[in-house]
Amino acid sequence: MTQAVEWVAYVGAPLHDEDGNVVGTIEEFYVETDDGPPAWVVVVNEAAGTTRSYVPMRDAQPTGSGNGLQVSVSRDAIRDAPGAPDGGDLSAAEERQLYEHYEQTYPDEKTADETRPADETKTADKSDRESRRPGLLRRLLGRDHR
Repeated sequence: MTQAVEWVAYVGAPLHDEDGNVVGTIEEFYVETDDGPPAWVVVVNEAAGTTRSYVPMRDAQPTGSGNGLQVSVSRDAIRDAPGAPDGGDLSAAEERQLYEHYEQTYPDEKTADETRPADETKTADKSDRESRRPGLLRRLLGRDHR
């Protein structure tokens, strides 16, 4: 599944952890790049006081029944993941903590040196990184938060 419309169809469906347990309801998806697939899913767990958890989409698959998605992380990892206060957007620092929590490389760590030719890397200054909008993740399809 790579088309945004395919992913958006799962909004409101259950999200299952690596063991198949339902951890909450899918609220929205986040992308790292405008043309990339969703990198994160936000799941709401109303049983835990309407908490919003960010979960990586790596290896996410539709469930066997087709009712929801299953991710490759545990319920405990999802529960213990950092989130934004009051359900707002994550700051760049909170995003970095989220990537670290799930043992993923924060994308801007590799973009400065790995995506530039060697001669440009030497002359590049920190303004490239500082000119990026605070935070890397963007809501899929520009959906506004409720």
